[in-house]
Amino acid sequence: MELLERAVAALKSGKQPDLERPMDSGVEVDLHLPVLIPEDYVPDVHLRLVLYKRIAGTQSREDLDELRAEFIDRFGPLPQPAQSLFRSAQIKLRAAELGIRKIDAGATGGYVVFDEQNKIDAKRVMKLVQGKPKDYRLDGPLKLRFMHDARTEENLFTRIELLVELLA
Repeated sequence: MELLERAVAALKSGKQPDLERPMDSGVEVDLHLPVLIPEDYVPDVHLRLVLYKRIAGTQSREDLDELRAEFIDRFGPLPQPAQSLFRSAQIKLRAAELGIRKIDAGATGGYVVFDEQNKIDAKRVMKLVQGKPKDYRLDGPLKLRFMHDARTEENLFTRIELLVELLA
């Protein structure tokens, strides 16, 4: 059904449906951190799976904020891995709006892969690369590599959120 819906949506927008693209072609964000709902926070494995699906299915920041509030109401204050899960989901939402396919980052740097059809400001990318060649470089037409020093989880999230906004 999802494949059919995707094909119909593409045809309605005047585009050729891409039936070869994998079904789970959403944005991938890998920050090499624990981003999960801990077992001691939500003990029931089935409920955790339902909650993961609800997080993955959010379509807006407002929906995600409402879901976060629901988590706190039902289960109490969010533990750090769950906070990271919600923050990662926010990055995914923003990245999807811009046409970013993948973000992979760690303490010293990482890369961003763009969809062929994206809303990235190419002038900003070139300005980044030319202005800070030690920190940013293009690795092909759709991949931007970056270097940074993000030793804490908070610093890593802040740097990735800033980078995504710089690309907008």
